Amino acid sequence: MGRVLLCVLLMWSLTSCDYYLINPHHHQVGHISAGSFLDKSDFKACFEEKMFPSYYGRNPSKFSHGKDSLRNYFHQYYDHQGYTNESGYITIRFVINCKGESGRHQLLQVGLDYQEKEFNKLLTDKLLELTVNLKDWDALSFSDSTYDSFTHLTFKIENGELVEILP
Repeated sequence: MGRVLLCVLLMWSLTSCDYYLINPHHHQVGHISAGSFLDKSDFKACFEEKMFPSYYGRNPSKFSHGKDSLRNYFHQYYDHQGYTNESGYITIRFVINCKGESGRHQLLQVGLDYQEKEFNKLLTDKLLELTVNLKDWDALSFSDSTYDSFTHLTFKIENGELVEILP
């Protein structure tokens, strides 16, 4: 009888534990936590524990004026500044909070062979500046509420020229 009771108590204690104690990896893949970033430190997420990918839900987070306006903006203000030997992908990851504000910008860089690469700092600083200066973001929304989301812009550079903006 004692062994049965002990087994029942052990099973109960294992199954009643808080999920986050058992599995501390409660964020989505790609989650951008608070830390050191390339932009302003006064950015605040609305719900640190409820951050979703930008494509989640019926109304995903996006640039308010559409992808064509986003492309036009970057093509108008991007300048390779004479660095025509640069090719690869520059990805800027960031968070859009429930108010439509962006922050927590991170920079990832790879060559056309998808191996890590470091682009000229003037190029990456210009793309980062242009991305940080974008103010018209629609927050992720579903169930009549808005939430924080993480997203990215990837810039394909060939011989210094901006040829594509993904996604």
